Amino acid sequence: MRIQILDFVHQLGWRALPLAGILAIVVYVVYLRYFHPLSKYPGPFLASVTNFWKFYQYSTLRFPNTLIKLHEKYGPIVRIGPNDLDFNYPEAIAPIYKTGKKMPKGVFYNAFTSFVPNIFGTTDEHHHALRRRQTAHAFSVNALKSMEPIFNQNISNLISKFGACADSAAIVDLKIVFTYYAYDLTGKLAFNEDFNTQVTDDENLVPPFSDHFLLGNMYGSVANLLPWIRDWTAWHPFVKRIIQSRRQMGLQAARCVNKAIAHHKKDESVRTLLTSLIDAKDPETGATLTADEINSEAFGFLVAGSHTTGSSLTVLFYYLTHNPHVLAKMVKEIDERISDDQEVYDFAGLESQLPYTLAVIRESFRMSPVAALLLPRVVIDPQGMLINGQLIPQGTNCCMVSTVIHHNHKVWGPSHDVFDPDRFYPESPIYDPALAGYLMHFGQGYRQCIGRNIGLISIWKIVITLFKKFHFEAVDPNEPLILDHTGAADKVGPLLVRVTRR
Repeated sequence: MRIQILDFVHQLGWRALPLAGILAIVVYVVYLRYFHPLSKYPGPFLASVTNFWKFYQYSTLRFPNTLIKLHEKYGPIVRIGPNDLDFNYPEAIAPIYKTGKKMPKGVFYNAFTSFVPNIFGTTDEHHHALRRRQTAHAFSVNALKSMEPIFNQNISNLISKFGACADSAAIVDLKIVFTYYAYDLTGKLAFNEDFNTQVTDDENLVPPFSDHFLLGNMYGSVANLLPWIRDWTAWHPFVKRIIQSRRQMGLQAARCVNKAIAHHKKDESVRTLLTSLIDAKDPETGATLTADEINSEAFGFLVAGSHTTGSSLTVLFYYLTHNPHVLAKMVKEIDERISDDQEVYDFAGLESQLPYTLAVIRESFRMSPVAALLLPRVVIDPQGMLINGQLIPQGTNCCMVSTVIHHNHKVWGPSHDVFDPDRFYPESPIYDPALAGYLMHFGQGYRQCIGRNIGLISIWKIVITLFKKFHFEAVDPNEPLILDHTGAADKVGPLLVRVTRR
């Protein structure tokens, strides 16, 4: 019998290999779809059998919109990868993002590493805790208040820009103006470096941050294939361009670090976000950070700090200029409660004095959060993780996307796609204090965005200062807001406004 089988195989020869390969693929697909531990969760067929479904969805620049539709079709838990689930109810926030080391980051984040893993991308919880201790003070509100003159100088540049536009009746693109502001601010806060894009008005000086986010998210979606996926796709002109863009940003970060270190050696009195890392020592060994470690954190400062602030301001001003009744109510509150005695307004006390303005800012974050990536966390407990009554098995990547939870109609009602700050306004009959806890624009839990205070200080100071001095009117009041989602949202096209002095 054995001889007969061997003879059959010999006669069949190489012709059996393709058949065996096809059979193996069919068996594997059937297993993933019908017998895998996650097979009971609904979702697109391709998503259940290959991570390239996510890879493709990121390339469309509309992934969050697709996820919203999938949740409408399949329910609150959707399978978006062989080992990936996306959740769309607020009860999932705490177990996924607020259980500490029980739900760590996984291999998805390896795709965002430029030099070595930084505070955002590291999957080593000990490393993250150490780096957070080393940097947290520099990003605290108190520390940033001491750097408020840097904010003020850059906002003064905005005042000059809008004043000139008002006097000449020129139409201005707020998107590029806020991009310049955020980039210049990051350079000065992080490195004591003057990028001067607000002065030169040269868009070519601003790195292509969106390319970095897109590359990270596309490769992160197939992270188990790293680094081979880079080699397989490096020939494509689109990928070549993105890789070159990331390389240029890495070189710029390294140049800024080298200059900052040299300056710090000469004058330690000048404090920047980077000096906390230059001075940092390992509490056990006393070792300082390596050049690659500092460069990696600087790369994160440059990319995240610049893009999220600029894009958040663009989105906020879109909603204000396209909802004049909201703008009028907000300006009325500002005029009644804030005096006219400052050129650039201090951050302290603004939020507590202006509840409607706070509601407007929160509603902008809700409607169009800039950070809209999967943010997966991995179940590592062999017993699984209980999430709202569902026992999720070990090895599952649990995801929540800010845009998706922010537009859950069961949470926000049928008007979830309408810009309505009254949701967050205490004097409104529809106000619900619990809603603010469901916002995920900065993430949630102990690994939420460490630089969020920079963005909030910028937004508050700019909103109060500019609306005290100018009136902004949309050139096209009927223009829809369309966002490209690379993992970080970008408004498609300019945001054109007319500016007049008040």
